[in-house]
Amino acid sequence: MMVKRLRRWKVPMEFGLVIVTLLFFASIAFAAEGEAKPDFGILSLLPPFIAISLCIISKEVIPSLFIGAWFAGTMVAGWNPIVGFGKAVELLWDNLGDPWGARIVLTSLTMGGLVGIMQIGGGIEAIVRWITKKVETARGAMFIAELSGFIIFFEDYVNALVVGTTMSPITDEYRVSKEKLSYIVDSTSAPIACIAGISSWVAYMVGQIGNQFNNLGITYSPYIAYLRSIPFVFYNIIALILLTYVIYSERDMGSMLQAERRARTTGHVLREGAKPLINTKQADLQPEEGIPKRIINFLIPLGFMVGLILLMLLITGGWPEVSMPVAMGEGDSSKALVWGASGAVLLTLIFFKIQGLATWERLFYGFLQGMSSIFFGTLILIFAWAISSAIKEVGTAQYIVRVAGSALSPAWIPLLTFFVGAVISYCTGTSYGTMGVLMPIVVPLVYSVAQNHGAELVDILLPSIGAVFAGAVWGDHCSPISDTTIMSSMFSGADHMDHVNTQMPYAFVAAFGAVVGYALLALGISVYVGLAIGALASCALFYFISKPIEQKA
Repeated sequence: MMVKRLRRWKVPMEFGLVIVTLLFFASIAFAAEGEAKPDFGILSLLPPFIAISLCIISKEVIPSLFIGAWFAGTMVAGWNPIVGFGKAVELLWDNLGDPWGARIVLTSLTMGGLVGIMQIGGGIEAIVRWITKKVETARGAMFIAELSGFIIFFEDYVNALVVGTTMSPITDEYRVSKEKLSYIVDSTSAPIACIAGISSWVAYMVGQIGNQFNNLGITYSPYIAYLRSIPFVFYNIIALILLTYVIYSERDMGSMLQAERRARTTGHVLREGAKPLINTKQADLQPEEGIPKRIINFLIPLGFMVGLILLMLLITGGWPEVSMPVAMGEGDSSKALVWGASGAVLLTLIFFKIQGLATWERLFYGFLQGMSSIFFGTLILIFAWAISSAIKEVGTAQYIVRVAGSALSPAWIPLLTFFVGAVISYCTGTSYGTMGVLMPIVVPLVYSVAQNHGAELVDILLPSIGAVFAGAVWGDHCSPISDTTIMSSMFSGADHMDHVNTQMPYAFVAAFGAVVGYALLALGISVYVGLAIGALASCALFYFISKPIEQKA
């Protein structure tokens, strides 16, 4: 299976494209005479462009990401492709050896192991049987998946882990495509965590705001500024509204429509030839004959995991010495994830053994098989981190900001900020990185504009901060090199590029509504009216370009 997934590219055009790419930067190496350039300018856009383009064309994610990192390494190495190759490999082990990255990798593997144990114990089969009795339609199953995403608002990774793994067998039962499930999971992870008010994101976002306020002598509370900026995070809110309307209307568009019609008519939740990031078809992980199928064997392990992660998030944030909201924002999410997932595995093993559901050998087998099922997706995550680090080294984000910065003007700062943030986050695959680049530029700019025009600082500042967050999440929501996008594919059992290609049109439709909202804001319309009109514009656009999933006879 792994050999098939890592096979050589078979399409001559794609292979030729790779060869041309390699020859291109090899020829530049001779022209550059081996001298490194500190400012690559427009060339800094090439690594993400190459990686993303090859991902879309070839649908082979790992080699595409590595070629992008190789190209960036070649640039940094004075256009020497041999040294550049070494730098690309170095980025892989640097990110894998980084404590944060190592913890996320271990969490992913451990979560896969937990799912394997739950399959052995009959928990997965029990919850599928129970929900299929309560839910009568595919639409109902999708609404439950969305509701689950809203409930797990405090951490985007936890959201993808829990909703993807638990809802996958249920949506399979109702012939909902993996593409659609991964869209639901992705749309209720980062977009919600960013605007939840209390989540693992809050400390970072408030910290970004606070740093700029301290530098400029602004005495306004950074946390209050974050809370008051939430209504201006148009993309996140509109994306969630659009998701709800998409499920309710039972309409889809483009390749998502094809995927849903395929699933509903044939029962094939994956297209033929798809390469899911998790192997969900392991017959030997089914519970043995005679094992009771109890719902508690699904709910208790899930409770172990979510409860432990939430507890560890609070403890790493300083609770009980500080309040729970503060601790939630200050908590170390990567530590909480790995401790919570590992603790859940231990408690679940003991819980299942007490019930006599399986032998220790059988339970450990489920754990190991579950881990192996998630290995391919974990590899993609590591390669995505490598290309993100490579892009940072060549200064892609800084170049985009430098080019767009001169175009910013007072009334249109939020709209232009959203555009710039969207481009940066899509190219780099990181919302945090985008916030870190944009916030130090946008806040001082708004401060200067407010002083020069005698305007009320908060009136311009809050929409601009909200636009930074919205733009950062747009790219993180749909970039093929985004970790949350990869994890949504991984834990939903979807082919990663199928998820990216089917979700992209929906991200653009939601972004259209956000643009309408920011434009109205610039024209003096109130935030809530602009948000409402933007949401209506997105839903209307979707309706006109979509078609019903169920075709009329």
